[in-house]
Amino acid sequence: MEWLAFDTPDLQAEALAQAIAADLALAIENQGQAVLVVSGGRSPVALFERLAQCSLPWHRVIVSLVDERMVAESHADSNARLVRAHLLQGYAAEARFIPLVTHPEDEALSVAEACRTFVWPTVVVLGMGDDGHTASLFPDAPELAAGLDLATKAPIIAVTPPKAPYRRLSMTRAALLKCDKLYLAIQGENKRAVFERARLAEDVRLPISSFLHQKVTPLDVYWAP
Repeated sequence: MEWLAFDTPDLQAEALAQAIAADLALAIENQGQAVLVVSGGRSPVALFERLAQCSLPWHRVIVSLVDERMVAESHADSNARLVRAHLLQGYAAEARFIPLVTHPEDEALSVAEACRTFVWPTVVVLGMGDDGHTASLFPDAPELAAGLDLATKAPIIAVTPPKAPYRRLSMTRAALLKCDKLYLAIQGENKRAVFERARLAEDVRLPISSFLHQKVTPLDVYWAP
């Protein structure tokens, strides 16, 4: 695991975009295509907009989501809406996008469809909440054990957040760790403190720790104040 600290979120976003673009270019050269899986929320917007400006053969890139709320894509809280508005623009408009929630009124159908269309990721960009959750693998969620279980065969599961609004669909840890490269992008002193606690030992009360204490997939952590 490598820790990279930046003076500003803009510098963080620029450096991370360049690193991801290099990973995607290499995968395309070696494998013919690349799969980028990203997190939602407000923090990734600057990263998305910089990635969209990177000149890549985006027609050979598949973009999907680490997790999603059970809402329609037109909803303000939809991660798919965020990706379309800020990442699938410019050069990146040629990428193929695979959303997670295709039937917001039918969770079981959405899970089945997401598993059917799932493609193994090349690069994954994770975020982290103040409670130590990543993707939609929340502390105390009834589905947390299944989501962290490396033996699970399901790449996507439904999750009930204990406090956050909306039911969620989330990639499992087993699926996330199949990628070639993991990135964790966090900002602020509060999240740095959570990260430092999670770094001490694997702890189900901080689900991100299960990604920090693994030796399967290379992980780089990008932090800015």
